[in-house]
Amino acid sequence: MRIAVFILFLVLAIVVDTRFMEALRIGDVLPGIAGTLAVFLVLCAQRSHALWACLAIGLLLDFSEFALYDGDIAYCLVGPYTLGFLFGANLILPLRAMVFSRNPMTFGVLAFLFMLAVTVVYLMLWQIRGLYPGSPPPWIEASILDELGRRVLCALYSGLVAIPVGWFLVKTSPLWGFTGSVARR
Repeated sequence: MRIAVFILFLVLAIVVDTRFMEALRIGDVLPGIAGTLAVFLVLCAQRSHALWACLAIGLLLDFSEFALYDGDIAYCLVGPYTLGFLFGANLILPLRAMVFSRNPMTFGVLAFLFMLAVTVVYLMLWQIRGLYPGSPPPWIEASILDELGRRVLCALYSGLVAIPVGWFLVKTSPLWGFTGSVARR
């Protein structure tokens, strides 16, 4: 895998997720494409490269999200997305030998599963962090179950958006310089 191509697509995915996905918002539900990039890398790259890439994607997403401590001090919690993306990658890795990696529908289904796995870890870690006094979880909903429902809808929406994004990523696969084919073409 070519690191320069990865960095270019990583920055592009993070910028699109944090700045431009607001245009596709439906109520409180908005999609993300960083999960689709992670699924693409898990399907096409070597195992170690895919895990390191998911770690980097999750870390940048953690650094792009702020929470408030005692109502006025902003901070970043490193871990929810980072560990969530690693967990999601380890969920998808065994599946990559069973799917057609060039099929856009594969990206839709796997991105949905991937984002569900990320959601479980994300909510668990923020719920644990919320046990500290003065640091409520950063979500909009009143309870964790309401937030889980909203995030499941976000994962479903991300899966729908992953179909055209996955098609585009497959078309760019010669740029990536992947060695060896892991998934069925």
